[in-house]
Order: sequence, then C-alpha cells, then structure tokens
Amino acid sequence: MEIAVLQKRIWLARYRLLIVGLVASRSIEDIALKLLPILAKLGLALPAALLVHGATRHMTGGPARYRVLVIRKAVFNEDIREVLGECPDVEVFSVGRAIVKCLAIGLLPRSVCDDATYVSDDPATERAKIRYRKVCQGVWRYLSLFRRYDAVITGNWCYWAERELATVLEGLGTPFIVLHKEGIKPPERSKMLRDLFRKTRGRFTGRRVLVYHESERDHQLEGDIARADQIKTVGMPRLDCLHAWRKLAAAGTIPARSARPMVLVLAFIPNNFLPSYSGIESDLAWDELCRGTYRAVLRLARENPDIDVVVRPRSYELKEVEALLDLEGSRPATVRVVADGEIMPLIEASWVVCGHNTTVLLEGLAAGKPVVVPHFGEALDVRYHGYIVGLGEAVEHASSVDDLAARLRRHCASPEPVKEELSPAIFAELEKWTGNADGRASERVRLAIMQELRGCGEDNSPPMIPAVTDRQSQSIR
Repeated sequence: MEIAVLQKRIWLARYRLLIVGLVASRSIEDIALKLLPILAKLGLALPAALLVHGATRHMTGGPARYRVLVIRKAVFNEDIREVLGECPDVEVFSVGRAIVKCLAIGLLPRSVCDDATYVSDDPATERAKIRYRKVCQGVWRYLSLFRRYDAVITGNWCYWAERELATVLEGLGTPFIVLHKEGIKPPERSKMLRDLFRKTRGRFTGRRVLVYHESERDHQLEGDIARADQIKTVGMPRLDCLHAWRKLAAAGTIPARSARPMVLVLAFIPNNFLPSYSGIESDLAWDELCRGTYRAVLRLARENPDIDVVVRPRSYELKEVEALLDLEGSRPATVRVVADGEIMPLIEASWVVCGHNTTVLLEGLAAGKPVVVPHFGEALDVRYHGYIVGLGEAVEHASSVDDLAARLRRHCASPEPVKEELSPAIFAELEKWTGNADGRASERVRLAIMQELRGCGEDNSPPMIPAVTDRQSQSIR
C-alpha cells in the first residue's frame, strides 16, 4: 500500500512539474517539446500532429504548386535557402529537428537514439521502432489535413529520429529526400566510418540522397548505405553565393574585404577527423598542430594590434576551443571567438583564412580568399596522412608556428586582389571536395528536387522496409 501511495505522489509531482512547465512556456514550440514524448508514448497522433503543425514555420516562397517540409539543421538551412529561396514553384515550410526528436524519444529505447547506432537485434527495440512508425504514420496523415506537403527534405540520411519517418513517407508515396550536408571525409576516416556504419547504422529507406561530390557517393555505396539508383551527385549549393560574391568583389561592385585587416581562424580540436568516434578510442591526436596553430594566431595578434583575429569554432566545440586558447596565454582585445551566426559574412570580411580539415576552407577558396593551412607537428607523421583533407596547391602550407604567423601577417600587410576566375588548382579542389567549381550546384539540386515533386525521378521503387501494416498495428497493441 505504501508503495502505491509513493508511486501516486511521484506521478502527481511529475504532473505538477509538467503543468508548471507548460504555463511557463513562451511558444507553441516550447509546449511541443514538452508534450510530444508523452503523446507519442500514448499513441495520440492527432494532438501530436496539431503541435507539430503549430511549431512549423514558413521558410521561403509564397503560395505555390508544391509545398515542401524541411527538417531544420544548421548549415543545411543555408543550402535549402540557396536552392529553393527563389523557386516560384515551391513554397518551403520548416520544423525543428528537436520537434521530431521529441516525438521519437517517447517510444525509442535510448540504445538507438544515436545517429551512429540504429541497428539492433533486440526484439523489444524492433517492436518499439514499429510503434514509432505507426505514430509517424498517424501524425503525417493528420498533418496532411492541416497542410499538404509534397516532400520532406532533411540534411542527413542517418538522423535516428527520422529513420522510421523516411520509411513511412515512402510507404505513403511522399518523397523523403536527403540533401547531404556533410562535405569532406579524409580517406582513412571514410574507410573507418563506412566499415563501422555498415554494422551499426543500417540502410537508407527514403527516396533520394543528394550528395555534394563523387567521394561521398562512393562512401555511401561502399558502406552499403544506399543503392546506386538512390544517389545523385549535385554539388554544394551554398557555395553558389560565394562564387557570385567573388565575381562582384573582383569587379569592384562590393568591398573585397573589411576596412581593417582581419584573419579568420577556423578552430579545430585535437581529435578532428581522427579515428576517435562514438566510443572508439585512438592514440592519434592533433595536439602539436592544434596548440601550435592557436599559439601562432595569438602571437600574431599580440605583435600586430592593427590586425583583428576572429576564431570560429563549431558551436558544440566552443568551450574546448576556448580552453585550448587559454593554454596559450592571455588573449588580446583584438581576438574574438565567434560561434554564432552565419559564416559567410566572416569569409567576406576576411583578408586571409586559416584552418585544418574543414569545408569552410573550400568556401574561402570559392570566395577568392587566400587560405593558409598549418602543416607541421602531427601533419608530418605518416600515420596521420590518411586523415588529412589535402588541398594541394590551392592553399598555402605553413611549415611551423613561426611560418604560420608570418604568412598570415604578410597577407594582412599586402592583400591580394580578388580575382574573378579561379586558378586551375583551386578549380580542381573545389570540384573534388564540393562538386561545385562552376557556381551552379543550386540548379542541379533544384532540378533533382523538382523531378521528385513531379514524380519523374529516376526510380520510385518501394521502400526497403514497409510502412506499418494493419497486422503489425494489431500485433503491437
């Protein structure tokens, strides 16, 4: 009896906290984040769909023939705006990835709530996936009554909360399209990941994966992620605006850089693109290269107070990057760490770009900016060579801390004019790593999406895993 009373008190306390949380919520999205796990667990698709609809935002375009729902994600959003922002035939709406996650966590076990691990041989886990698929099916059908969507687009095929949604939409005949935002993988990193994911991630069950370049296509085929007929190579759409910006800057139509010298440093941490991943330990680390890079840029700032240094970390690496900077001593007032906002204005303002193993180096090249890559310490060790994104003669390689500081200083002292035409070396690297040396990737992506919307894609074959059938629905009640 005492246990029953205790359980009742616990549930009342939880209910009270939920009510307090809902009252304090500032928006429908806040309410959705709190309620969706509960509604999913109870199998209440209608109220869940109402909350998802309420949390959906208008993204681009006016009333049009086709409507697309985008699952928002940083960087990927920029690609979508570049592709569909001016498309008169498509109106774009978006919903936060967190909304979809909250729908999923009410049903999926924590063991598969991970982008790297979705395969399971546990019967209970597989039953949970079927229950979640049923909820997705119900939510989508109600959602379609509030507003018809002709396709769903997301930024990666492997997002765990979207895996069953992809299967359901294919079963209902609605294209689930991935515009794959991941751009670069060094060769050894690619090999490690595809061997791992073949065992832990499973296969893509949506309609189409649009990738930036052939290396990513090969990665997905060799990793048994998707079929050849599901993948199209289209290029990196957000690079189009940088190509366009470069031509305007070269013509003198817009400023080619900020009035005051500015170095853009693309921050990285010691395990950047190395074998360490999701519980996998490795003795490889960019310790010397990482600390040496921060030492060089701080020295540059201390010795040249007329130069601004902007350090740009990934948002989730901010604390670690700041700690690494602090190890190299005090930061002058001219050094700023900026993790928020879009990267393009920083690239445009920069006089020179510095970094290691990041797509933004390629964005700098597309903008016509000089790019300096630190190439000392572990970068000289043969064990690390397969984990480096080599950009060849398209970039400068700094052979030491002193050389890195000197090269950055030189570009600030004597800025090079932005040229309209790319050098052959830069053209080749952009084509290899971004699939977009011509500034026309958006056209290719738009064409691929329109083919799916019009029902004339290369292959509209049924999904590999069926949506929930009536028999399955009965078996999981």
